Amino acid sequence: MKINYKLLALPILVLISLVYISFLFSSEIDRLKKQIDNIYFGNFIPVHRLHIIKEEYKNILFDQKNFDSSRKSILLNWEFYNSQYKSKNEREVVNKINNHIKRSFTKNTNDYYKYILTQVDLLIQYEVSSASIQRKKFLQRYEEVSDYLLYNQIFIIVSIAVFILFTVITTMKSHNKLEYLVNKYKSDSITDGLTGLYNRKYFDTIMDETTAISRDNEWQSVFVMIDIDFFKQFNDTYGHDAGDIALKAVAQTLDTLFDKEYDYVFRLGGEEFGIIVFNITQETLEKRLQQLQQAIASKKVVHRASKTGYLTLSMGVVLINQSTYNLTRTQLYKIADQKLYISKENGRDQYTL
Repeated sequence: MKINYKLLALPILVLISLVYISFLFSSEIDRLKKQIDNIYFGNFIPVHRLHIIKEEYKNILFDQKNFDSSRKSILLNWEFYNSQYKSKNEREVVNKINNHIKRSFTKNTNDYYKYILTQVDLLIQYEVSSASIQRKKFLQRYEEVSDYLLYNQIFIIVSIAVFILFTVITTMKSHNKLEYLVNKYKSDSITDGLTGLYNRKYFDTIMDETTAISRDNEWQSVFVMIDIDFFKQFNDTYGHDAGDIALKAVAQTLDTLFDKEYDYVFRLGGEEFGIIVFNITQETLEKRLQQLQQAIASKKVVHRASKTGYLTLSMGVVLINQSTYNLTRTQLYKIADQKLYISKENGRDQYTL
């Protein structure tokens, strides 16, 4: 049993793309975590500045000989700390301490310096605590996002897998439907007694399902109507026995050239034949029709009424694709008959598509 791999290509490609995107997203989440950790540890740089400020204030308390140097160091480090990003609530606290620090060098009292030290200690504790809390919140959120991503990856993979399975089952059903039709009518009732080809009854059955099968599988199929040129004159000239031999010769040629899995050859009546081929490109079709013409020509069945002096075929061809899926059997048959008429009008021994 053949599976239409074209139908599977798109969902498989989508599945691979989604898995790849999910992998990239997971990598970015991990990278983000590392960046947050870097930011967390980076928060200790401002804390380090606060420690310097604290030590400098202690120096002033115990020894004011280096007052100017300590003052300069405090202001420099505080300016750096104060310039860092702060939330609205943090900014209100820092602004108050900022005023106290500037005022401390004006008042220049030990009590005030001690007060500043307590404020700086509070800031240090707050910075460490805040950074730790924020990191815990991030890690919690990180775990939630990771779990969410994992569940979505599983959901996507399962969904695409189900879609692929559905596509395979649908393809198998369409194939089985066609196979069922073949097996159902494999009997003498569907065979032409003279040529051994499928008869008109079986043609009607297959033709009724042709558009549906082609549409379900997204195939381009084809119906070819064939007529032996000037066959009445052939019978009149050479007799009906010779006519039957000619019909068998054409039937044998058709059966030999169109013997693939999805090829169906019919005798529609009299000197008229039909071919239905599922899943074929126009290029391949035209090559096979040209091979048919060459094969008939190579038999060199003498026919004086024909312009070539030998038996020839005229053909009308209709493609069954997206533009003709909605047509009925009768409409398709009529189109092929019109194309056959054009072939005859243009000199016979040719096909019109």
